[in-house]
Amino acid sequence: MEEKKERLSEIMAKYLAGEASSEETADLIAWLEADRRHAREFSRLVDFDRAACPPFDPAGIREERARERVLAHVRREDRRMRRIRFVRRLERVAAVMFLPLVAVAGGLLLTRTAQDPAQETWQTVTTPFRTHSQLELPDGSRVWLNGGSTLRYPLAFKPGERAVSLTGEAYFEVESDPSNPFVVHTKDVAVTATGTAFNVDAFRNDDVISVTMVRGVVDVDMQGTRRRIAPGERICYDNRVGTYTVDRTDPDKWCAWRNGEIIFENDRLEYVFHRLGQLYNVEFTVCDPSVNRYVYHAVFTDETLPEILEMLKISAPIRYEVLQSETPDPGIPKQHIRVYGK
Repeated sequence: MEEKKERLSEIMAKYLAGEASSEETADLIAWLEADRRHAREFSRLVDFDRAACPPFDPAGIREERARERVLAHVRREDRRMRRIRFVRRLERVAAVMFLPLVAVAGGLLLTRTAQDPAQETWQTVTTPFRTHSQLELPDGSRVWLNGGSTLRYPLAFKPGERAVSLTGEAYFEVESDPSNPFVVHTKDVAVTATGTAFNVDAFRNDDVISVTMVRGVVDVDMQGTRRRIAPGERICYDNRVGTYTVDRTDPDKWCAWRNGEIIFENDRLEYVFHRLGQLYNVEFTVCDPSVNRYVYHAVFTDETLPEILEMLKISAPIRYEVLQSETPDPGIPKQHIRVYGK
């Protein structure tokens, strides 16, 4: 048991450093999916990691001194133990290292790219599926990042615009600064705010990008078409046809994922399967089209996917079968689920 825990800790640290193999990443995801408590523990570790290791600017580190200390440490270790000792001492060494590392396990992938001092230094944060993380940006704005999502932002915003890039889903609480608008760039939409709170859903493989307003106002630029939305409004842009819709809604429904909740309210099963596919990294195929028209109501809190599927099977006119994927690549859905009508 201790050996298994030690191996998992090493995988987490390798994942942090961007060195985990596909097989090791798959093992980490399997551990997260095995028990809902694992996902909660992971989220706490992520929050600890963010608090213990705030972003830093590599340009401000005294590289020569750091290099000497790191090399002196490495020379004391033999080749076989080098990686293990390095992993265990990440937290202590990170404060002086010139390399782009972060401390202790958590499973959150942080990539810091050091560039020429005259250029911006960017950080990339990726949250694995079935977890979510919270971070604070250089201007004090807060971001909640959903599972399977990536946020890229500079370690210091330049005057004139506070720009970030999002793939996936995130909830933003933006510090007010009208002279320096806050802009969220996605694959087809740019959301501009000054001081407000909103949710952006822009997963890579989705054709529809949505923005839900909680408070304040934002301007949504959709390939040259701009629309302002207010609290309680949700805009959905379909990039296949270049059109959008704006509806009144309850923002809590679309932002509940921050609390580990999934809310379905007057939603067709077609959307239910789509949302579950986003959050659990699975692919659904509905073999009976009539199933999609069924309207569903439910609130799930920290349930595993098998538990949700069983509840659906009991409360909706469906049955299903689960096909496992052979690929260890975490970017490819590990399960394919076929849904049939009863």
